[in-house]
Amino acid sequence: MPDFPITVAIPTFNGADHLADALRGIPDQQGVDFELIVSDDRSDDRTIERVHTLAGNRATIQVNPERLGLAGNWNRCVAMASAPIVAVFHQDDVMRPGHLVAHLAAFADARVGLVASASDVIDARGKPVSESVVSRGGLGPIDRVFTPGTLAPTMLEGNPLRCSAVTIRRAAFDDVGGFDPSLQYVLDWDFWLRVSRRWSVAWLARPTVQVRWHPASETHRFKAGTADLDESARMLDLLFSIDLARHPDARRLRRHSARRLARAFLNRAHDALGAGRRDLARRALRRGLGLAPSIILDGLRDPRLGLRMASLAFPGRGST
Repeated sequence: MPDFPITVAIPTFNGADHLADALRGIPDQQGVDFELIVSDDRSDDRTIERVHTLAGNRATIQVNPERLGLAGNWNRCVAMASAPIVAVFHQDDVMRPGHLVAHLAAFADARVGLVASASDVIDARGKPVSESVVSRGGLGPIDRVFTPGTLAPTMLEGNPLRCSAVTIRRAAFDDVGGFDPSLQYVLDWDFWLRVSRRWSVAWLARPTVQVRWHPASETHRFKAGTADLDESARMLDLLFSIDLARHPDARRLRRHSARRLARAFLNRAHDALGAGRRDLARRALRRGLGLAPSIILDGLRDPRLGLRMASLAFPGRGST
């Protein structure tokens, strides 16, 4: 088997619709030899057929013997890789020319455990999505290297990195134990943070990936409950207890982060109320009030909404 400097690993699950875009951009990468693998999490659509058609013998394909879930399949991708550098690239994103070369160059510094670059956002049809609709995230307008322990303050507003725009040093992955299967919504955010505590993180400000945004999934995926927001709260607890425990401005930052998350819970309560989900609305509102009691003032800007929210937070006898 040839020695490759980098493995491109695609974790797939029912991804037939957009695999063509992903598999077109990857083989077009110039200036570097790479291994291409696909780890399929038991798709029940035409994903595997599409991979065979589009990649032919170029890709090593494995179908998991049982459903591993998101983190499990990402971990499986890295386990399958033979190269010391691994790009876990999502099935519906698009790799721009020069992506792999730029990332490999940043790994020339042996202290770098993770390289991330900027990305653009496209919709299901491949059209650009305005930043007013979806934030690009990122770590600023210039290339830089975050030494161990210095990335955490940039993670307070949520996950700033897009998975397909991140490449991992296998040694760093092994060092921190991979992606955490107990997480569903913040597993990437959690992983970047754990790597950044022990390894340097290189940031490349030029967009080298197009990340696909699916409005339907963003609108409906999380609103059946509060699991995503609960995991975000867990991440913030870790940030402040481990990474920012000695930060001179930790108390103010904690208040700001708590209020921001509380507002997200309030928005979830508002959406649930409009959908007739009083149980979810009440749960989300109480979580928000627990984080930042003053957040109720945001709801009171609309008196009718404020009264409805207050009835959820403080139900009278016989309320449901």
